Amino acid sequence: MIAAAPLTIEQPAYFDRLAEIETRHWWALGMWRLASHWLRAALRGRNGLSALDVGCGTGQTALRLARRPEIDRVVGLDPSPEALEHAQRRHPFPLVRGSAVELPFADSRFDVVTCFDVLQHVGPGDDRRAIAELYRVLQPGGIALVRSNARARGRTSVEGYRLRELIDRFNDNGFQVMRASYANFLPALLQEARGRFSAGSSGRTDRRKGARKQGHPAGGGLQIRLPHPWINQIMRGVSTVEAGIAGCTPIPLPYGHSTVLLARRRG
Repeated sequence: MIAAAPLTIEQPAYFDRLAEIETRHWWALGMWRLASHWLRAALRGRNGLSALDVGCGTGQTALRLARRPEIDRVVGLDPSPEALEHAQRRHPFPLVRGSAVELPFADSRFDVVTCFDVLQHVGPGDDRRAIAELYRVLQPGGIALVRSNARARGRTSVEGYRLRELIDRFNDNGFQVMRASYANFLPALLQEARGRFSAGSSGRTDRRKGARKQGHPAGGGLQIRLPHPWINQIMRGVSTVEAGIAGCTPIPLPYGHSTVLLARRRG
C-alpha cells in the first residue's frame, strides 16, 4: 500500500485538513494548553490588549486569542489568500494579507504577537528579519509567543531549531526570553527510539537515513492526520500532562518535536 502524499499549501484540501487538526487533534490541543499556561501568567492583571497572529492560517489561534479575557482586539495575518478566505468564513476578526518578514503594521502596534510554525518556513536568513519585525510591531513590554519545529540531528536550521538556537535568535534581537521549552516530548522520544531501532536492524546506509527522517516531522508538507478517537483521547491526556509540566513549573522539557518560546520586548 502506497502512503498518501502529504498535502501542500497549494492544494485546496490543505486548509480543510489544517482546520480539522487545529480544532480536534491531540497535538494541537496540547500545544494550545501550553501556550495558555504561559499567556495566563504573562498577562495576569492586564486587560484591553491588542493581539496579532502572524501566519494565522485558518484562524483558530486568532479565535483562541480573542476568547482570552485580557485581549480585546485580534488581527490575523497570512501570505495565503486561500488561508484568509478560509479564516474569514469562520471568524469575524480583521484579516490582513502579508509576510512575516515585512509586517504591514506601524511600530509598537500590538501588546501580544503569536507566531506558530512560521519561522522554519521563511527563506534562509529571513528568520532574523521576521523576529526583528515581531519586535518592531510590539509595544515596549509586549509579549511574543513563538513555536517552531525542533531541529533533528543532521538537519539544517531552515527546518527548525535547537532550543538554544531559538533563544539566541530572540536575545540577539533585543527580546528578554521569559520561558522556553521543547514540546511533544514523549511522542518525539518514541519516534526517535523507533527510528534508531529501525536503523540498527539494517546494515544499509540508505535505510538508516530513511529511518532517521521518519523519526522527525520537520518539512514535507502537511502530513499529520487525525488518529483513531481512542488514540486521540489517550494522547490528549499525555499532552495535557506535558503542557502542565512545561507550562506551570519552571522545568522545561528536554526534548521534543517542537520548540516553544515566550519573550518580552525590552522597554
